[in-house]
Amino acid sequence: MTELPASDSLENKRRHPRFPLRALAELQYSTKSWDAHVLDISESGARLVILSEHLLQKGDPLRIHIQLDDLNLVASSKTLLNLHGRLIHVREQHLGFEFQPDTPADRTLLYELLTLIENDH
Repeated sequence: MTELPASDSLENKRRHPRFPLRALAELQYSTKSWDAHVLDISESGARLVILSEHLLQKGDPLRIHIQLDDLNLVASSKTLLNLHGRLIHVREQHLGFEFQPDTPADRTLLYELLTLIENDH
């Protein structure tokens, strides 16, 4: 059995570093919604735990609203980060989400959030 080259590992396939984040979120798929916890986030993805039963599958398009009112964000008075994208993995209650910010204001909020988290670690 041959090992995969290091460049093929999951960490190296990620485009951006992940940072731990503990925040509440609402996931929306079509007309359904679920509460979730965000575990970590990067510039283009997040890892979440959904808090109830679901039938979500890899590839499903989602909208996610992350509540950031507990963080001390300086440049933005916006406290809800709105993202859209698709599920890239589903393992029971654990979800991997690849996303883009909904608006330029959401992109600015995401960058501020990532900078704040990175500076704290």
